[in-house]
Amino acid sequence: MLENNLPGWRHDLKSSIRKEGESPSKRWVQLATVNDKNEPRLRTVVFRGWQQDSSMIIFTDRRSEKIKHLKSNPNGEILWFFLTGKTQYRFKGEIHELNELIDNEHYWNTLSEKSKFSWFWGSPGEKINKKFQSTNEIPPNLPKPENFVVLKFEVDSVDLLKLEKTIHRRYLWKKNNQWKKIEINP
Repeated sequence: MLENNLPGWRHDLKSSIRKEGESPSKRWVQLATVNDKNEPRLRTVVFRGWQQDSSMIIFTDRRSEKIKHLKSNPNGEILWFFLTGKTQYRFKGEIHELNELIDNEHYWNTLSEKSKFSWFWGSPGEKINKKFQSTNEIPPNLPKPENFVVLKFEVDSVDLLKLEKTIHRRYLWKKNNQWKKIEINP
């Protein structure tokens, strides 16, 4: 750990994010879970911030398949790739629903009214109701719906691959090793 109590990989990650500039894709991560047939499932989600020093925050819909996956197997992996810096981070850990009402309300209130409105659409995977979705009238002060879920991804290990010109560089940090940085073969 560094003097400000953040794991060293958080500083590397911050640098990678900064190199991406204003690109909105710098917040997009790929989340992998496993379904009840032991098949991997992968989707892109939006990174929403940190809770404590090594827990990522993600929002999801309670009606989505990933909630069923996580109930039977909380293990997951996040891949975060930064094109400009040519760096890839793989995070392994467990994903749990953040049940603290105050935190959930806080996160709900960080969303724009347009984003809040999308949580009132039909269930993920259902046929879309274009009339409902295309409305220009978004009611103000929408209450947090039951299907709004905040997930906490508790990081146990971080694998960083730097795709450098001559030789790629790879590093590994593990929580059970006090986040000590170890260089490993790419």
